[in-house]
Amino acid sequence: MGRTLRLPGRYYRTIPLNGSGYEATEVELAADKTALVVLHCWNIGCEGGPAVDPRFWVGMGFREDFVEAERIMREVIRPCMDAARAASIVVAHVEADSIAARHPEAQKEADAAPAPSGGSVTEVVPGWRAQIVARSHGPEYPTRSPYAKMDRAQIVAPLPGEPFAYQTGQFHRLLQQRGIENLIYTGFATDMCVLRAPGGIEPMAGFGYRLYLMRDATLGIELPGTFAERTATRWGIAYFETHYGDTVLSEDFIAACRA
Repeated sequence: MGRTLRLPGRYYRTIPLNGSGYEATEVELAADKTALVVLHCWNIGCEGGPAVDPRFWVGMGFREDFVEAERIMREVIRPCMDAARAASIVVAHVEADSIAARHPEAQKEADAAPAPSGGSVTEVVPGWRAQIVARSHGPEYPTRSPYAKMDRAQIVAPLPGEPFAYQTGQFHRLLQQRGIENLIYTGFATDMCVLRAPGGIEPMAGFGYRLYLMRDATLGIELPGTFAERTATRWGIAYFETHYGDTVLSEDFIAACRA
């Protein structure tokens, strides 16, 4: 009989409406059917990666967000990865397509590139969206900003043979080859990519996986005025806890791996 991971969890109980609140749970997962997911851990502002450029708003956004994300990767996500590997639990990686393009191993089971449509979208207000993107992120940010040079952060990089994907269908196929049913998400950003990027929580929910989020191993895109309160992070976690499943803590995951 396979080993079971046992750790405390929580979710936000929404019904009955006059009795809503946090509910404690006991999470029990078959270790051989569980994967720790490391999503969108980029190296902007990290050792060996491109420096944060104040002319562009990319990646985690503001400087304090980059600093905190690097700390989370180093002090939280990497120890969880080490514990999972030591317990023979799958560590799976999801990255942006621009990063996957740099790594041949990320192309396994990938869908073929879509054929050109042969035409372009006619914009209702020509150029308006491009103006807003330039205003938000900086002129020519895809080619001139740290985004153009970023890669995965080395401290949380995949080991040979670990699932490494950038597409939802590709990620599902790689997980099914290993018999995975349970996904525990870590990474960035809580309120954006963790929820909605290819291979993230919402796309993978459609396949029927049991989904969990490690709430101290993630960070939202915080503005200078929200960083102290972690408003974006807390919203992303609450959205998950009301829609998709239980959250857990890193120390409990590590203890369960070692038990």
